[in-house]
Amino acid sequence: MSETLAALVTLFGITALVLAYIFQPLRKAWVDRNASSARPALQIQYERVLGILRDLETDWRTGKLPDEDYYELRRRYLEEGATLLRAIQEGEEAVDWKARVEAAVQARRAQLRRKSA
Repeated sequence: MSETLAALVTLFGITALVLAYIFQPLRKAWVDRNASSARPALQIQYERVLGILRDLETDWRTGKLPDEDYYELRRRYLEEGATLLRAIQEGEEAVDWKARVEAAVQARRAQLRRKSA
């Protein structure tokens, strides 16, 4: 009886290994597909944060938003934008993401100044 049990356990183990080997390409394709679908979602979130930062800037310049609220919200959204950029650019060389978001905000400010002048 124990020989039969040992043979069944061995057969089960070999079957599991063969199935794992056979399904490995399918699993890899599934993981790659899920990883690539996350990038557009992160990009959309990042664009949303940039839009919020632009709106904050406009509201602050027009006097709709007090200074203390503006600076707190701006800091929070800059951090969120930096986090999203890190996630989007994962694997690339290290970049100061907070500085990149700040540069985008500064570019938008310059664009608004040109429009108002």
